[in-house]
Amino acid sequence: MNKDLLEEKQLMEQVASGDSTAFRRLYDYSYGRVARYVQKVVHDNGMADDILVQTYTVAWQRSAAFKGDGKITTWLIGIARNIMFRELRKVYKYVPFEEEYGAADNRSQFQVEVHSTNAALKAALQTLNVKHREILELVFYQEFSYAEAAELAGIPVNTVKTRVFHAKQALRDVLEKQNITSYGI
Repeated sequence: MNKDLLEEKQLMEQVASGDSTAFRRLYDYSYGRVARYVQKVVHDNGMADDILVQTYTVAWQRSAAFKGDGKITTWLIGIARNIMFRELRKVYKYVPFEEEYGAADNRSQFQVEVHSTNAALKAALQTLNVKHREILELVFYQEFSYAEAAELAGIPVNTVKTRVFHAKQALRDVLEKQNITSYGI
């Protein structure tokens, strides 16, 4: 077991023993990635906050179940994902996420074009279905491997590859309709 995973396992053992200081370290260590994932898929601040509270409550209650086979953030995002989709099923709708993706050169002298292109990319991402948005978030923005994304989504690795392929194709199609072809998608 590598050093980082061993340290994470030890941290979770401390949390499981009821150590609130260790839980605070867990929260500080993981919150950024977990929150980004939830906020970008849900795009409703109130719902995202609720999902995050539920996620860390479950993590506190079930910390002893953490086996240490993978990263803490992977385990937490898995918990958040289950809660998130349960909450989304209750609402029966999906509100697309919003973000300024930095795919364009933001130091360019063409700031108007950069802003316009980023807005177009953001709008294009919003047109994708929830499964495609989620897989792009996991693989490209959270930088999970296909295997990690497959484990989180509860699907085979080949399904992740297929979803990435189709999501990129759908994104490319939307961008081409807007005459934006320089992303190399």
